[in-house]
Amino acid sequence: MNENISRLMDGELDDAELDRCLAELKSADAMQAWVSYHVIGDHLRGTGGGARGVPARFAAALAAEPTVLAPHARAHRPAQPATFAWAVAATIAAVTVVGWTAFSMVDVPPNAVAKAREAATVRAAQVKPPAELPADYLMAHQEYSPATAIHGGGTYLRAVATAGAEPRP
Repeated sequence: MNENISRLMDGELDDAELDRCLAELKSADAMQAWVSYHVIGDHLRGTGGGARGVPARFAAALAAEPTVLAPHARAHRPAQPATFAWAVAATIAAVTVVGWTAFSMVDVPPNAVAKAREAATVRAAQVKPPAELPADYLMAHQEYSPATAIHGGGTYLRAVATAGAEPRP
């Protein structure tokens, strides 16, 4: 029966089936299916309005409700002195623990302080230039030179400049 009602709504029944389907629609169950299919079709097409009068009743009930702009204020109790004292004590304890931990991690040996004072008194004239490095050492460690990455990384690549020469393009 439901299939015939669906086909009737889609206009797919011939004359003989149409007469039989219309005769079946006289029953209450068939009429309920007819109404249900029409409501479903209306909602699928976006033209269904739901039950009659529901939007108007809902709008009236919503308009009748009081508007609450803010919740009721709670009774404010003044802070008790003990609460403030506990907060201060907790803050001091936290700062003490963090400070003590940081201080215990920093272990400055006494000879480091003496070397720092000695380095502060050294003048530039007292510093000796480093001894010439042997060419073998330079050749062995050339791959670690920052200039190799800049100049292309040749094994024995060296930058050469002459004084007084005209620059070439």
